[in-house]
Amino acid sequence: MRTRVPADSLVGRVILSTRFKPGAVVGVGLTASLFVPFCVLVGGPVVLVALPLLAVTAMADASYTLLAARSTSLSRRVLVLEPLAARLSEASWLLALWFLGAPGWAVAVTGALCWMYVLTRMRARQVGLNDLGMMTLGERSVREVVVALGLGACGVIAVAGGGQYAAWTEGVVTITITAWMLMAALGLLQLVIVVAAALRND
Repeated sequence: MRTRVPADSLVGRVILSTRFKPGAVVGVGLTASLFVPFCVLVGGPVVLVALPLLAVTAMADASYTLLAARSTSLSRRVLVLEPLAARLSEASWLLALWFLGAPGWAVAVTGALCWMYVLTRMRARQVGLNDLGMMTLGERSVREVVVALGLGACGVIAVAGGGQYAAWTEGVVTITITAWMLMAALGLLQLVIVVAAALRND
């Protein structure tokens, strides 16, 4: 579930005044995320460029949720492609962490947990459980914060780490991917418990 900017807030009013289409902001967010692994490959201080790119993605996510809720003509194409764009964005973040030295098995497990979380929530809504509006540790906004903190730390190390850059960076990304994996697992557990309880009461 994406975090939505309140329509009556300053940011919400600005977003609505731009008249952007929901599909456009999805494209902007995906494009920003796809550049994150390239920043990591360049290395050095350029890793810090990933932070504003993640910020753009986060703002695009919030904007899409607001615009989609207000749209009266949301196309089926956008509804189909938006989840795909979100998963591609997260795959780009995982790829960036892998490039920096995160264990491949942890990257794969984390990606699988995120996929299962999204699929579980989607299936629950398809069977009529539309009131699953609770926030869990597996939400996309949590993933964005964890990745931003990890890449930010790597960028600082790249600037000030000197000869210890490689060893320090590997430690940071290992902590980052572990935190993401644990958050995803706990979020999935939270969601499964809530869905199971709702189905028992059905």
